[in-house]
Amino acid sequence: MLGTGSAFPQSSYNSCFLIRSSSFTMLCDAGGGAGIFRQLRAVSAGPSEITHMTISHCHTDHIFGAVWLIRHLVNISSDSSQPKRLDVYANRQTAHALMEICRLTFLKSYYDRLNDVIDLHVIETPSSTKIGDTIVSFFDVGSENVDQLGFRMEFPEDKSVVWLGDEALTDRNCEEARDAGYLICGAFCRYSDRDIFKPYEKHHQTVKDVAEIAQKMNVRNMVLYHSEDRTDNKEKLYRAEASEYFDGEVIIARDLQTIRL
Repeated sequence: MLGTGSAFPQSSYNSCFLIRSSSFTMLCDAGGGAGIFRQLRAVSAGPSEITHMTISHCHTDHIFGAVWLIRHLVNISSDSSQPKRLDVYANRQTAHALMEICRLTFLKSYYDRLNDVIDLHVIETPSSTKIGDTIVSFFDVGSENVDQLGFRMEFPEDKSVVWLGDEALTDRNCEEARDAGYLICGAFCRYSDRDIFKPYEKHHQTVKDVAEIAQKMNVRNMVLYHSEDRTDNKEKLYRAEASEYFDGEVIIARDLQTIRL
């Protein structure tokens, strides 16, 4: 977990994480800026180690780190006869935004080399592809705010990861998470703090909201992130609220935490 904060974090990095497998390393979102390099260093992951990247949507706290990463790959490609290539997966809206930001902010000579370092896969949902030893099924997470891409990743030995971007588990996307081994999704604050943090105004949900639906969908492990970071003893308090409604394991993710499947 490279970052677990929301759009305006005070003591954490924006929500993003790496999935490291024996056959690939995928970055899922990249946060809001060049801080992505600091977070990668902290978990001993060089940018060139990343083989795949999925960008859930085009909000600044998810896409701008990707722009910095791509700029870095273009920069180092000038010193290599075989540039490092990165497979990037995004929906149509996000792919367009990514290319436009690069066009407007890169030197022309850098932008002209963009296709030397990335393979941009514009995802129409639903669709599936094989990445390393996994099958990845992409879907629209049903956000009421912005077009947003999620996926279900099926590993060998009946292990699965469902990711909803920064969206919470809702009635609109819950079927995608049914029987998930690990569900990674947003939970902006505790239900008991909803009047303080106003999650519904931001198109987000609370820990209680997510936990109730995860229980109905037979989710086995729940990883919650993209939350406010002003609550003291947050991990204990969030887990206590979730456990009232959800029987599986609850992981309140923190920056730089490693979760092993």
